[in-house]
Amino acid sequence: CVEPFATTCGEFRHGALDEAALSELISSRGVRLVIDAAHPFAAQLHRSVFEVCERLAVRLIRFDRPPVPFPDFEGLHSVADFTEALALLDRLNPAKLLALTGVQSTAPLRPWWERHDMLLRILPTQASMELSRREGIPEAQLLPMNPDGSDEALEALVREHGVDCLLAKESGESGFFSSKLRVAERCALPLIVIRRPPAAAYELVATSVEELEALLPAAATLKPLRTGYTTGACAAAATKAAMIALLEGAAPESVTLTLPSGKVASFGIVSYRAEQGSARCGVRKFAGDDPDVTHGLLIVSEVSLVPDGEPGEVRFLQGEGVGRVTLPGLEIPPGEPAINPVPRRMIRECVAAELRQHGLRHGVAVTISVPSGEAVARKTMNERLGITGGISILGTSGEVVPYSMEAWLASIRQSIAVAAANGCTTLALTSGLRSERHLRAFYPGLPELACIHYGNFIGRTLELASEHGGFSRVIVGVMLAKATKLAQGEADLSSRVVHLNRQWLANLAADLGYSEELASQFADLRLVRNMTELLPFGSDEPLYPAIAKACRKACAQWISDEPLTFVLFDMDGRSVVSG
Repeated sequence: CVEPFATTCGEFRHGALDEAALSELISSRGVRLVIDAAHPFAAQLHRSVFEVCERLAVRLIRFDRPPVPFPDFEGLHSVADFTEALALLDRLNPAKLLALTGVQSTAPLRPWWERHDMLLRILPTQASMELSRREGIPEAQLLPMNPDGSDEALEALVREHGVDCLLAKESGESGFFSSKLRVAERCALPLIVIRRPPAAAYELVATSVEELEALLPAAATLKPLRTGYTTGACAAAATKAAMIALLEGAAPESVTLTLPSGKVASFGIVSYRAEQGSARCGVRKFAGDDPDVTHGLLIVSEVSLVPDGEPGEVRFLQGEGVGRVTLPGLEIPPGEPAINPVPRRMIRECVAAELRQHGLRHGVAVTISVPSGEAVARKTMNERLGITGGISILGTSGEVVPYSMEAWLASIRQSIAVAAANGCTTLALTSGLRSERHLRAFYPGLPELACIHYGNFIGRTLELASEHGGFSRVIVGVMLAKATKLAQGEADLSSRVVHLNRQWLANLAADLGYSEELASQFADLRLVRNMTELLPFGSDEPLYPAIAKACRKACAQWISDEPLTFVLFDMDGRSVVSG
């Protein structure tokens, strides 16, 4: 129960919002992006939001609590819902149950608290108290309090009230689920955990504010999107400023560069330091409106003359927060700092121009550093590509185009090259981490380096794999929702590009000999996950092997030479293989 609160730009609404009301709200306000941050157990609300957004073709992001791994201890019992929980309570027959499931569980737990000794912990809000009174639970069975999440407080509560069984929801870390697990194990109490309801096949899911900010799509903004500048362009600008400071004794406030794209760009210099024989300047990375994890980083260049160097030679040295290449297959050889060819060329040009202007023919040492680069690199694919210690200095045009497909494909191309150069004969393509986890569980020997995420661009990724060649086998793993699009030959699986074709599924079911009634149900299908409610997922149902076969046939149009295996997954990781 949410208490009313004030917002600066928004509007607080309290109470139920059914599909009709939600559709009206979205349509009347011209909403283009919905963020569903409701409680994991608000199953009906999640379904309504998902179905309305699908129907209105509105972008949807699910902002979810990350799950907490279940430990392995004897007293832990996992159930699907309150009905199963009540049945288990009947078998366990505890003397006093402490329910940590919140005020919304008052009604489903009525059969227990009316006949047994039970305590229900609820929030001490007016809304929670009113709801509990309406349900009629005696106040003596309520514990209104704000949990602080500490093991000590929960354990004290258990001992104070003589509790011999706990009931909780799989609420995630923000619901202090880990604390409940630890206290139950330490006190040797049975803990009944109600699992989260199955989630829809969301295209976009975030489990942190940082992930949410990175996912906010271009469709959510009403103003023209701003382009930004690559780390390579920033490093070149910082180098130009550092050369001026070294040769003239003072750093400029800003420098201009002609980028490889032809654009003339100005960069402000935000830091400067000079020492005997060297100078360093910094530029703050601006990514425009692209969700770039390097946005805002300080890119620093330190330069010094090398009297014994070759005239005009530029030696690239690794600074703090810049990665080092350790594996073959990249454009930069192992042992070198991860500064890509185009940024190196830009830096050399800046150095050469300043040396010419001052009549010098020295060699120059350039050290690029990024003070926060090592931490930010953990959010990138660098470690998987064998780039250790920091970020890469990247860029081909010098500009960052918001939500550029080319940037994504460039990273895929690079990942394929690294996999091949390091002896991977099998290439495994998945849309993201979840399908990768399912695929690696199915193929336990599959190395991480061989696993490449195509996002939505399955067609182009397979073409890139074909262009590179040299793989003895390519495995494609796809979740059921995206597979229904791929099976129809779609190269881009984004919901912005292609939606669920219910009639195609209905026709396929009819062709496979399923009843007219079932085919009709497929024609009226609201969500892909409802398929598995109509037909249990597995190889023994002809529909799923047929979808997998159609997907494999679609993939073959983009990659023809390498042997191809297609693996279809449901939400639980069960698989159907074709090829």
